[in-house]
Amino acid sequence: MFNQFFNFLFVFLISFMITGCSTIFSAQEWSDNYALMDGAQSTSPQMIDGNLETVGDAALTSDNTGFALLDKGEFARNDSIVVVSLPEKKKIYRIILHSENLRHFVVYVDKGKGTKDGNWQRIIEMRDVKSNIIDLKLKMPFYTHQIKIRILKTNPIVQKYGMSTRGSGRLDRTVFSNRIPIKLPGRIREIEIYGFKTAEQY
Repeated sequence: MFNQFFNFLFVFLISFMITGCSTIFSAQEWSDNYALMDGAQSTSPQMIDGNLETVGDAALTSDNTGFALLDKGEFARNDSIVVVSLPEKKKIYRIILHSENLRHFVVYVDKGKGTKDGNWQRIIEMRDVKSNIIDLKLKMPFYTHQIKIRILKTNPIVQKYGMSTRGSGRLDRTVFSNRIPIKLPGRIREIEIYGFKTAEQY
């Protein structure tokens, strides 16, 4: 009788562990990419078109009137943003960026307080980015319909820049230099936004 009880208890615990693990694993299954939902919008539509061959430029902010002077080894200092809006609120657990030139950026979510320009909460900052695929798994989910990415530094594309040595408009002699005045906004091939398939939406 005693052995039968322990056998029953052992079978019960094994069954519970299998069922529990199955529930945990199913809860970890990623949702479809929310950025590809019907009605999703972006300040740069190429970033959410599902095509890694297209590249979108973030919008330079209105107060970013200066130019970055690039020397070899320096990074372009600028301020450009992109906002992705979903047709409905979702619990966001993961954001993947397929970057062209991001070096330093900050991610925000809209807390949804009904303000005209959004009520943005800073959730993560990335510095000295070296990878073109940036996989951001959030420590806690955020229930929102908008995310904003603010790009503060980008990797420069250094090229020769020619300038006339005279101000008359006649090009007598051209000097080439690696130091060029240029704005380089953040460039992103694709933004992916995920929750969990089994996560409850409120």
